Amino acid sequence: MFDEFFSHPDKLYVKHIGNMIDESDTSLEKKVKYFHDIAKLKNSFQAYIREPEKGGTEKNHTLLSGYLFLLNNDFENRDMLFGFLAIVSHHRDVENFFALNEANRNIGKYCTRSKELYFLDEVISHANHLGFYENIEGSIESLELKIKDYQRYLRDAKRKKSFEYKDFIDFKKLYASLIYCDKYEAIFSIEKEAKKSIDSTLLKMYIDNFPYHKKRDTFRKFVLNNFDDTHKLFTLTAPTGYGKTLTALEFALKFNKEKIIFSLPFTSIIDQTEEVIADIFQKSDIDIFKVHHKTSINESVDEDRYSQVKFLMSSFSGEINITTLYQIIFALFGNKNRDNVKFNQFKNSVVIIDEAQAIPYAFRKDFITLCELISQAMNTVFIFMSATMPVVGDRFKEISNREYFTEQNRYVLKWLSLENGQDTLVEKVGAEAKIKHTLCVVNTIKKAQELYLKFKDNFECYCLNGYITDNDKKKVISIIAERLKQNDTKILLISTQSIEAGIDLDFEVGFREVAPISSIIQTAGRVNRHFGENQGILYIFDDICGYSDLIYGDLQLISKTLFGILKEKDIPENEILGLSQLYFEKINAQLEQYKIEGEVKKLEFSNIHKKIEDIMENGNFKELIIIEPYDGFIKEIEVDLLEIKKLNMDKFKQKDFTQGVVKKLLQYGVNVSKKDIDKFKTNCNKVKYLFEMLYLPYGAPEYDILYGVKKHQLEIRESDIFG
Repeated sequence: MFDEFFSHPDKLYVKHIGNMIDESDTSLEKKVKYFHDIAKLKNSFQAYIREPEKGGTEKNHTLLSGYLFLLNNDFENRDMLFGFLAIVSHHRDVENFFALNEANRNIGKYCTRSKELYFLDEVISHANHLGFYENIEGSIESLELKIKDYQRYLRDAKRKKSFEYKDFIDFKKLYASLIYCDKYEAIFSIEKEAKKSIDSTLLKMYIDNFPYHKKRDTFRKFVLNNFDDTHKLFTLTAPTGYGKTLTALEFALKFNKEKIIFSLPFTSIIDQTEEVIADIFQKSDIDIFKVHHKTSINESVDEDRYSQVKFLMSSFSGEINITTLYQIIFALFGNKNRDNVKFNQFKNSVVIIDEAQAIPYAFRKDFITLCELISQAMNTVFIFMSATMPVVGDRFKEISNREYFTEQNRYVLKWLSLENGQDTLVEKVGAEAKIKHTLCVVNTIKKAQELYLKFKDNFECYCLNGYITDNDKKKVISIIAERLKQNDTKILLISTQSIEAGIDLDFEVGFREVAPISSIIQTAGRVNRHFGENQGILYIFDDICGYSDLIYGDLQLISKTLFGILKEKDIPENEILGLSQLYFEKINAQLEQYKIEGEVKKLEFSNIHKKIEDIMENGNFKELIIIEPYDGFIKEIEVDLLEIKKLNMDKFKQKDFTQGVVKKLLQYGVNVSKKDIDKFKTNCNKVKYLFEMLYLPYGAPEYDILYGVKKHQLEIRESDIFG
């Protein structure tokens, strides 16, 4: 019926498959790529792909492609079923492995009931006439015989629960390679291009232009002298303020890998770091992408280029990729198609995990095990770095000198006894804020807002918390950074724990509500951060929010046993390392365990994703609310969305452009407790054409740009408490 065959509109099938093959592919990876789209050779699909706007009832192709893979290859049973599952899942998320042999997911039943098998002979005939395949063959009878063998294998494997973490990684590597190359070729119509070389001299020149700083320069040289290209797992443990970010980047570049993937804890820090790195490499043609849920794309580019940039950004495909720990976690554990596109990019990369203590202890052992296996299977280097390094095991090599901690004298931890409760704290903070740049960190948004409103009329006071939009947070951080350089008027910052990691602000004195020791040390890193002449003080005070134990759970219980030491004597910075190590050793011994080991033994890909997702969400029932930044903003967004709907483009491009508009909205988004939303007096409206997205109209009294979405308790009590 057809003289030539297409895989996509105007794209020859043979060209698509050929461009997907990479010289580093294993035999299994090559065969999976060869067969993943073979059922597209059926006549009904070829008719559809020539006129996709007419739709089609026979465009499905993954199942029959999977069957033809089974019929024409002879790898070990595990690898054959891995290949089959990868092929049938390459346009969707991955199911649990043993779902292949369960009711309604029985590959044997598919053999007798699937209408896809009607096209088996047709596809085989077309494939053999292509001159691309070697003697494709098969019949329903031979498939059924093979299926019986696989069913026996599946039943036996399920009974023994015999799979390991290595099997989990082996499948993800196969699946990720397939879907990444498939998407890349479909978008770019070329073989995957070699990465551009990153000119490390540009970074060296940038660092060399810094004013001489004995401690930081000595630290940098020590780390670089510890370079070892025979090793793949490293820790970089050093006090805050030593310039770990750029030193780690310089260390990573020495490996000459294809790409760097740099994970940071907060989106605001990602934006800040991306600006610095982009400035360093501005004379280079390398791609530097930031990858998080609020990343936006310049929409002045044409439609095709937009899709290309979107794919590269969302898949860690730049030479340098700056992302969140959240993205790394789901790339490692996730079963979703979009997460495994990222997983493929761990291959031949350096992955830097900043603030490694932020890896949730509930699955930290699983996380570390996966990193160890990936380093072996995918030639990946991992660098964990932190001032408060958790227990990661003997396979990681420390590249810093931990003696740096014993040489520090920037601050001291002191216990502040609250004889009169919060009144004592307010009095002490007020006294310090008159003469010093002061930071006060508490555990809840409500308490941060209360204290801000208490101090704002008498001090130059600022507030940071999770109920403030990213856009407003950036403005506040920028203002604070400038004000801290001046001494005409001292400033006071009231914050939640979002100040703790990565934000380069330097206060003269700090106050911190009781929290896990790692959080306290991170807060201390914002006190006399830049090695001022006068030693700073971080005062630790008892719970005033009423929820500290609930917020931090078991971590708080372990920390409480260490607070006894602090109540007996002050702890200077040079003793912090010992305190941190004791804390993480207790966590490792008492709390850490393999969280997904049972699911791994059964390769329950979907269940693993759900389990990790539940831990990350942590029962946090919040809803995204867009805070309209100016009158008419939402109307502008709705006009943009309407124009996209009117454009004559396919649904995929339309989706891409819509997501670009959504990301404009997200910089003004706040995740708000549903209980607090219920207390709003102003109605939240729905954005037209994005019916699941709510917004709070401009000027609504529930939001203040200075301290965020108001906790409903404050609306009742402000006049009573603060006059």
